[in-house]
Amino acid sequence: MINFILFGSFFVMLFLNIPICVSLGMSSIFAMLYSGDKLSIVPTNVYNGMAKFLLLAIPFFVLSGNIMAKAGISTRLVQFIDDCIGHPRGGIAIVCVIVACFFGAISGSGPATVAALGIILIPAMINRGGFSAPFSSAMMASASSIAIVIPPSIAFVVYASITGVSVGDMFMGGIIPGILCGLAQMIVSYFLAKKEGVPKEPGHFTIGPVLHGLWESWPALLMPIIIVGTITMGIVSPTEAGVIAVVYGLFAGGIIYRELKWEDIKFAFAETVRTSGRIFIVIGAAKLYTVMLTTAGFDKWVAKTMLGFSTNPTVILIMILLIFFIVTMFMESIATLTLFMPILYPIALGVGINPIVLSVLITVVIGVGLVTPPVGMCIYVACDLMDVTVGEVFPTLVPFIAATFVCIALMVAFPQLILLPTYLMA
Repeated sequence: MINFILFGSFFVMLFLNIPICVSLGMSSIFAMLYSGDKLSIVPTNVYNGMAKFLLLAIPFFVLSGNIMAKAGISTRLVQFIDDCIGHPRGGIAIVCVIVACFFGAISGSGPATVAALGIILIPAMINRGGFSAPFSSAMMASASSIAIVIPPSIAFVVYASITGVSVGDMFMGGIIPGILCGLAQMIVSYFLAKKEGVPKEPGHFTIGPVLHGLWESWPALLMPIIIVGTITMGIVSPTEAGVIAVVYGLFAGGIIYRELKWEDIKFAFAETVRTSGRIFIVIGAAKLYTVMLTTAGFDKWVAKTMLGFSTNPTVILIMILLIFFIVTMFMESIATLTLFMPILYPIALGVGINPIVLSVLITVVIGVGLVTPPVGMCIYVACDLMDVTVGEVFPTLVPFIAATFVCIALMVAFPQLILLPTYLMA
């Protein structure tokens, strides 16, 4: 009965468009009132969910991304990548994917990448590339969803706070999958551009503009290397790396580029507070909800059901990925991780699934959820920028989603694609 109250009240509130954190918290309180538990445990569990030193990395990564966005980084990255490879058919769409990967490595957030780059790249794809508004919005949203996989990733930090897996190992594990997903989307972009009869981009590759663009954008290109390198080499913790990223962003924007104003810094801090506040309150509410699920024995029921179906690691892995894919269609990604990882992680370890492989594959699947209605944040941000509807954009998204699933299948079949960087760094 407790499980019925937990899930029933939660989905009713979700259907009524009540914020996810309120839905999780109120559903937990309803279940507690039914079971006779004291409500005094609510603040304790919410606090325990949020009060982890590792999670402090989240606001610092968000802040560094906001600072770099305000420092004129996005414009310089677009120009540099465009000078390098923006000349083949549909070149501006390929530029969109590569720039989104780079900017995602700065911000660690898919929706933030759409917001920062979409205002530049979507009009460029329409006016210069000859793409339609729905295609351009779909392309931007799909490319930005890779940001959750490219290190540093907020999802990896949350995952590590729940499971204790090394953040550095997960950052290394996300490199090849991020590149693989990016290549898949570039291939799809090229063939769709050819199908739509998009003309070849004017101009040709010349070394002068490329070298100039490299000189202009090297501070942005260096930031992910600093963050990931210092963490994987054990020099700093993820939280300390986040602080370094903020200081570096302030230095690059204020001293090197001299475009960062006090108003920009105030906006970056205010936006970071809003974004981090939303993330942390969801984590706290999801922790309370998970405690009630465990009290009701839901974790034991899931383990019994899954292991009763199969004990094959590949089958269990596919089942876990399907659960995350379905749930992230309806629930925010951080809430999904916080809710289901404490339940599914022990099952995965019990059948011998590598925790790094599991973390990366789940994160890629969550990235798909960012562009899948009804709760795909990336697609909604992109649609808002161009004033188009999700219904207009979604058919164009299907080939990009299909390409990502091909990448997921390759990684399930060949987990070495995920583990190779970690082995090389060992």
